[in-house]
Amino acid sequence: MALQLIMKFEDGTSRTFDINQDKTTIGSRRSCDLHVAIPTIAPLHCEITLKNGQANLRNSDPNADTFHNNSIVESTDLANEDVVKIGPVEFTVQMDSDETVIRRL
Repeated sequence: MALQLIMKFEDGTSRTFDINQDKTTIGSRRSCDLHVAIPTIAPLHCEITLKNGQANLRNSDPNADTFHNNSIVESTDLANEDVVKIGPVEFTVQMDSDETVIRRL
């Protein structure tokens, strides 16, 4: 499964983050896999796990809210085009279950 988080900016540009590890941590702590340097984001805000072709979002800090499609969640499965919001940062989930494999001959 290929999973990307797409962060769109007010000027119309966007930035894409590939999520390809079994577990991806997101937060303001520098050691997080996806480091978001904004003070309102918890050091370890949330994590995304990939297992058996399914992606799961889990809140990691009881004092910080993680939003999934405008609802506060503790844990939820992700689907294509879902919206994940932590602090002021909003990501759109892009999923593709059919990975393209390129082989060199």
